[in-house]
Amino acid sequence: MPTECLILPEHRLIWLRYWGHLTRSETLETRQKTLNAPGYDPSFRVLQDFRGTESNDLSHSEMILMAETLKARRQEIEIPLQLALLAPEDLGFGMGRMFVTLLGEGPLITASAFRELDDALAFLALSPEAQDLIREMSTDEIPKTTAGRQTPPKSG
Repeated sequence: MPTECLILPEHRLIWLRYWGHLTRSETLETRQKTLNAPGYDPSFRVLQDFRGTESNDLSHSEMILMAETLKARRQEIEIPLQLALLAPEDLGFGMGRMFVTLLGEGPLITASAFRELDDALAFLALSPEAQDLIREMSTDEIPKTTAGRQTPPKSG
């Protein structure tokens, strides 16, 4: 699964883009690379962009583990997170909503799933300049999916 992490410090934003086949190990590897990237700041807003994903291997139990890990990390560092999950396809959007539900409501994480880029950008309350930049960049160099659909998570 190709991934890309763009840290835009001038807009206080981390933009994670995924395409192809999504696996838990690659998702965790991307997370670790992001945490260690120059310019990373845990107070930045996060846009996770799944518009290019075709399929995934994520089980329900893996999604629970990822949500619990994120909550524990935020409790440890005590820095709030604003997270927008962008997934226009039915399955990806449904999984995004499930992840948001698993995160639950709390003072340290504000998260929501979106089908449309503009809705995700509005949720993140980005400046008009940042929104324009993301819209412009979002059409550049994102590989097109071949299947145009996603596979459901494995049970377990």
